[in-house]
Amino acid sequence: MVEKIIERLKTSGATGWKLEEKIVESKEFFFIKDRSDIGRSKKVKHFDITVYKDFSEDGESYRGSASVSLSPMMSEKEIKTSIDETVFAAGFVKNPWYPIAEGYTKTFKTEDRNLEDLSSRAVKAIFDSNSVSNAWLNSVELFISHIQFRILNSNGLDVSFSKYKTYIETIVSASGKEEVELYDQFQLDLPDGERIRTRLSGLLQMVSERADAMATPSLKEIPVILTGEPTKEFMRYYLHQASAHLKYDKISEAEPDGSIQGKETGDRITLEIIPELEGSAFNAPVDDDGFILAPHKIIENGILKNFWGDLRYAHYLGSKPTGSVQNFKVSGGSLSAEEMREKPYLEVTHFSSVDMDDTTGDFGGEIRLGWYFDGTSKRPVTGGSITGNLKDLISIGLSRDVQPEEDYFGPRSICVEGFRVSGE
Repeated sequence: MVEKIIERLKTSGATGWKLEEKIVESKEFFFIKDRSDIGRSKKVKHFDITVYKDFSEDGESYRGSASVSLSPMMSEKEIKTSIDETVFAAGFVKNPWYPIAEGYTKTFKTEDRNLEDLSSRAVKAIFDSNSVSNAWLNSVELFISHIQFRILNSNGLDVSFSKYKTYIETIVSASGKEEVELYDQFQLDLPDGERIRTRLSGLLQMVSERADAMATPSLKEIPVILTGEPTKEFMRYYLHQASAHLKYDKISEAEPDGSIQGKETGDRITLEIIPELEGSAFNAPVDDDGFILAPHKIIENGILKNFWGDLRYAHYLGSKPTGSVQNFKVSGGSLSAEEMREKPYLEVTHFSSVDMDDTTGDFGGEIRLGWYFDGTSKRPVTGGSITGNLKDLISIGLSRDVQPEEDYFGPRSICVEGFRVSGE
């Protein structure tokens, strides 16, 4: 199939092309409480093609592009028609010219694993989670996948690699003042039993506390501690501000050697992009273009050192390409867990969703679960919301304690002054 596609691409009239072959083999499980509802195996193959069409207008060079997905079941005539239509469409796209990856041939080796064994390990870890008297696993979806990639292009690129991905989606419930639930999803490469048990045991404990939570009081301005996933999403703003893509699209206002933070006091952020992060499902030796990835320090002590981005947007900015790396790491800060929680605070671990505007810096979310400490006692709270702008904060304190969170490794918690808390 690959040879047939390439043969057609070479005669299609495209200036250049990229072909990604992806083979996904997976085991999928669906549980209702502790009962298996569905179990199935799948193996599918995808072909994603991008074609490029170069042309000039008024002395300016352009590289149009268009993409299409092909099925292994398509006939040669259907393949030809799809590619020809895609090449035709590319001629109407006026992107400034940019390069594609240079040619090389490489196969990155990954240790082969048995999906049955990996699945058994994951299921055992899920149901070995510490029980809580008034909380239970309501439903669980588990996908264990082995994904094989091959990327080729018209410059002679031919690179292959594979990886494993574990996806767990969970709803945990508890009874108290009323029956409540928390939703969670997380991804790993291989199913690390200890991380799965820790994650689900923590969720069961948290939903148990939410069942007896009081409404979040109207606190207006109080130090807010973000812990877990909200920390990652907070930090993602600074990652995005350093993106060559967002800079080119005028969404980021960051400038090289300029501060990427506001005038807030406290810790300054040091951030790097890393292609390999222990346990991450987003690890890859190359990006979607086949560009070989490496670690790069992007922000140091709050100062933007380099933009990060793929070949296209790095070329547009005139910066050195880093490739489109999917993991990022933030250095630990100056505060211990005890120092963060010495004075009255509101700590939030779960929002209904985190709203983060990369253009304005507006941050907010409805509180699903948090804890309010009034200086004497700590109580779980739910409801209400947090809003603020990351450009106008008073202070940021990062925890010395660091932990992984999917594609992120960095401070477990952030203590922020400058958010507004609206209670119910």
